[in-house]
Amino acid sequence: MTRPRLHWGFAVAAVYTLFAGSTLGFVVFAVSHPVELVSADYYERSLAHDARQAALARATALGPGVQVAIDASGSALAIALPPSHAATAKGLVTLYRPSDVHADRVVALTPDVAGRQRVPLTGLAHGRWLVRIDWTAAGIAYSCELPLVRP
Repeated sequence: MTRPRLHWGFAVAAVYTLFAGSTLGFVVFAVSHPVELVSADYYERSLAHDARQAALARATALGPGVQVAIDASGSALAIALPPSHAATAKGLVTLYRPSDVHADRVVALTPDVAGRQRVPLTGLAHGRWLVRIDWTAAGIAYSCELPLVRP
């Protein structure tokens, strides 16, 4: 009994069809998944990178003067700036969610006379966040980034 043989042209066509189908499948997969940038103005931010690094270094030089923690009830973020900055500090507190750009939250930094501020966490998803505090005091820029895990 003789076994039917496949023509070599059929094998070439099958391999080509399989390659084209898998390429088309990958393109559909790639297009259906959104790509979120860290920020829409990432190029402009990269131009100010050196100034940001200097602001981070100045905040680090303050030592333990900058503190960020979730309060005991878990409903607010407690921020403490050095008392010397309390009177003149103006800036922003950014709660950045690495996994979802739409969940980010920006709050104005308005510390009391002791340099403390509470930021409510209502509506904030549980998980990992990055707290970024950018402020100016006496005309000098400071910046601080701290990881935060909301239980």
